[in-house]
Amino acid sequence: MKTTTTLNDKDLLELCQLGKTQGYSLLYQKYSKLVFNSIYRIVNDREEAEDILQEVFVKTFSEIKTLKNAESFGGWVKRIGVNQSLNALRKNKIYFAEIDDDKMLDETDEDEQENLEFQVKELQEAIAELPPQSRTIVNLFLFEQMSQEDIAKTLNIPHSTVRCYYHRAKKKIFDKLSQKKENERFA
Repeated sequence: MKTTTTLNDKDLLELCQLGKTQGYSLLYQKYSKLVFNSIYRIVNDREEAEDILQEVFVKTFSEIKTLKNAESFGGWVKRIGVNQSLNALRKNKIYFAEIDDDKMLDETDEDEQENLEFQVKELQEAIAELPPQSRTIVNLFLFEQMSQEDIAKTLNIPHSTVRCYYHRAKKKIFDKLSQKKENERFA
């Protein structure tokens, strides 16, 4: 038997199949932080994220026998976390309204945006201050690396609406970070 430090996901899943609590415990230790971060970026509330994380692993471990590919465990549990987070938003009555393409804001010069460098913490703070709908779309796109088309399917809204929310959020983030940089310059 391999030592616990050399066990891969396949080995851990085999332990789970045998009913060994060590397999469940090590999978939780390995993936809980990653999944928690995904959840927290979407719900933006630590206590709610912790509750959802527990629900995710209860669901994951109860359905673990349905997983066909051990190598996909990390992506599978993360996806369950994202879906549970989106369900929490719906439960909290946070919905996405359709936005028409013709109501999109004018784009600012992209070169100007790319040339400005901001610290990750400032960016995270700016994202956290967005309305829940925009914050969710930005986090799914940037941090969960979901395409806008996949986000639209997941949220059951038109792709153009996802584009509009993302574009508006990007502009708000840019404006907020630019304003902060301007304030620091004159401070």
